[in-house]
Amino acid sequence: MTSIKAINSNSHSKTKIKNNLNYIQSKNKHFAPVVVQEFVSASQEFPIAFIKDAETGQFNAIVLLGLKPQENLFFDEKSWQASYVPQALKLYPFVIHQEKGNENAILCFDEDSPLVNEVTGEALFDESGNQNKWLAAKGESVVDYVEKTEITKHFIKLLLDKELLAPQTLNLKIEGQEEYNLAGLYVVDEQKLNALSDDDFVELRKTGALPAIYASLMSMQRIHQLANRQSVK
Repeated sequence: MTSIKAINSNSHSKTKIKNNLNYIQSKNKHFAPVVVQEFVSASQEFPIAFIKDAETGQFNAIVLLGLKPQENLFFDEKSWQASYVPQALKLYPFVIHQEKGNENAILCFDEDSPLVNEVTGEALFDESGNQNKWLAAKGESVVDYVEKTEITKHFIKLLLDKELLAPQTLNLKIEGQEEYNLAGLYVVDEQKLNALSDDDFVELRKTGALPAIYASLMSMQRIHQLANRQSVK
């Protein structure tokens, strides 16, 4: 359950946020969203893919955290088991809410998060009801992430315009387990990338898309690392 509420000093004067060392919200998630600015760093540890929202048809970039639904191979009760942490996980439980046609953005948070309490952690407001520096910094980080998300949407649109995204089903056989498939993923089609016209390829280079494209292609090698992690679970 999530309960997204706008943050204000009247309702949340005593609210505190616990340190999220293990990124508890990802415990039963086999993927996490990423923005294009993360591709190069994230590709060192996670496979990068794309998923399509069945209702809106919108594509989103993700990293795979596991090879089965509700399985996060990097989650541990004590601490996160990877050197890189997707930015979206760091921002939890904060989000930005912005109504269509309204330029004003409101900082909100998941009031039902296990991190939210009135005993331990970072206080949102001081005794005078002023926003603490910690909360202000979080707000700036969320706004920055929203801006990066918009850039990522443009990046994905470019891939779609060039017909570079192709559906991909992973056929997996883990030692000691039955063979199974992980469907619903899209990846960059390397053959189509290599077959692009010179003009299209130059366009990708000029827009700065190539590093992210190559990072996503290289990241698929991390599938084997996930399989190894799963085999020892």
